[in-house]
Amino acid sequence: MILSETISCAVKFGEKKAIELLAKAGFDAIDYSMSGMKQYDCVLASDEYKPFVLDLCETARRNNIYFNQGHALTYIPHDDPEIAHKLLVERNIRAIEIAGLMCIKTLIVHPIGTGIHTGNEAQVFENNMKYYKTLLPYAEEWGVKICCENMWCGDKKRRVTRGSICSNPYEHVHYVDEINHELFAACIDVGHCSLSGREAQDCIRVLGGKRLQALHIHDNDYLDDMHTLPGLSEMNWDEITKALAEIDYQGDFTFETNHFFDSLLTVEETEVGLKLAELIGRKLIRKTEAYKKEIK
Repeated sequence: MILSETISCAVKFGEKKAIELLAKAGFDAIDYSMSGMKQYDCVLASDEYKPFVLDLCETARRNNIYFNQGHALTYIPHDDPEIAHKLLVERNIRAIEIAGLMCIKTLIVHPIGTGIHTGNEAQVFENNMKYYKTLLPYAEEWGVKICCENMWCGDKKRRVTRGSICSNPYEHVHYVDEINHELFAACIDVGHCSLSGREAQDCIRVLGGKRLQALHIHDNDYLDDMHTLPGLSEMNWDEITKALAEIDYQGDFTFETNHFFDSLLTVEETEVGLKLAELIGRKLIRKTEAYKKEIK
């Protein structure tokens, strides 16, 4: 199983240096975030995006690592919701092209309308079906698989976290099955499960191996979106790896542990942190494969 980590862990040193550090730590691949495109001066949103991303690919090639997964934009800041949505679609069409240029096989595209959607599920579902179906022709053109992620939100009135779009795994199933396309699948962010009042292992089992084709792996305390290393908080990694084995998960094992690195301010500290992350990732992969053997 491929082990990858988000470039955000080390991007404070520059994207090229981050690539070098992730490769040096022993990761197989990199999850590349395009969230910077929400800023109008981002190079990815400019006419210079092609040479920029191809240069990153060359840096990765020289370091014997590659980009396996990517993040599209979640939102565009704008006062007019219609303009914001139009810009989001345009930028995420660009994100799909960038993923294709970088040979990224899986692009995480968050559903739109995240927040408390209880009582408005049907309209939110309709809006997202239109949104994803608008993007799919571009996914076909570039050979990129779109993955829909389970979301959570804050409830300010009650001062708690709660589920949002696709946090209910049966709703997540409904999204994937309704699109019913070989280039559309599910991504489970295991930490989002916890924040939504669910267990990641239960969501994994409901989705199953055909629908679930991407992961965001990190740990939390069921209260805050900590994005820390597995084993440093409260989630049950024995059960999570066992569930992945039970569904015969065939996707990559992608870490999203960027907040663990927030306090590591030097290259030397980050190198140690990345190596620790790589060792933990390999351990969890071995556990998953061992459970698969037991099942067989």
